[in-house]
Amino acid sequence: MKIEEKSITVADGSVLFYKVSGAGFPLFLLHGNGGSGEYFIHQVPVFSRFFKVYTVDLRGHGRSTNTQAILSFKLLSDDLYLITEKENIHSLDILGFSDGANIAMRFAADHPEMVRHLVLNAGNTEVSGMTTAVKIGTQLEYLWFKLLSPFPRWRKRAAITALMLRDTGITESDLNSISAKTMVIVGKRDVIKLKHSMYIAESIPEAVFVLISGQGHLFALKNPKLFNEHILSFLLEKQVKL
Repeated sequence: MKIEEKSITVADGSVLFYKVSGAGFPLFLLHGNGGSGEYFIHQVPVFSRFFKVYTVDLRGHGRSTNTQAILSFKLLSDDLYLITEKENIHSLDILGFSDGANIAMRFAADHPEMVRHLVLNAGNTEVSGMTTAVKIGTQLEYLWFKLLSPFPRWRKRAAITALMLRDTGITESDLNSISAKTMVIVGKRDVIKLKHSMYIAESIPEAVFVLISGQGHLFALKNPKLFNEHILSFLLEKQVKL
């Protein structure tokens, strides 16, 4: 499988790194907080058989850089739009995991005419959508990174972790405006509250809600075969067995 490495430098000097593989309709994969495009190591080889896959390192993550002191989902969504402009993409599918799902929601609400299929795996629009244990853990992690913020590496991590401590700004009205065919898929053991995942699915017109027993937040890593079958069946609109 041929993988092409690309990057784009945006107006503020930040460099956005991404990989492209496969051929066909564009499918963007957006990873979660603190991760990189490598999160989808078990998805890229399979999805590239059906799509032209774009695996993005979000601003400040992986090999992408960031010059901004504060990150927001609007900023990260705008970054994604700049990549689509460079690639001359006017219609796409998006699979977002965790914070990547939040960016996908923001993008789909801002550019409803562009998104054909939207897959949201364990996203949340509000901090209250996460379990108490995760909220406490995230606050402690942020305080630790802030303590180490005189060192550039940890200052970057503090800005990234801070994303999880603020509501996304994605409103119910935003969700109502999404016109893409949408699937909300979560593991029954996920760190996102089931009630919150259902709220997202119910707020997006005609969204499909899929709850997978025995799976947690890292569903795509822990059981990639099952995950990939669900995603491809939805995107290709026919049952897929791998």
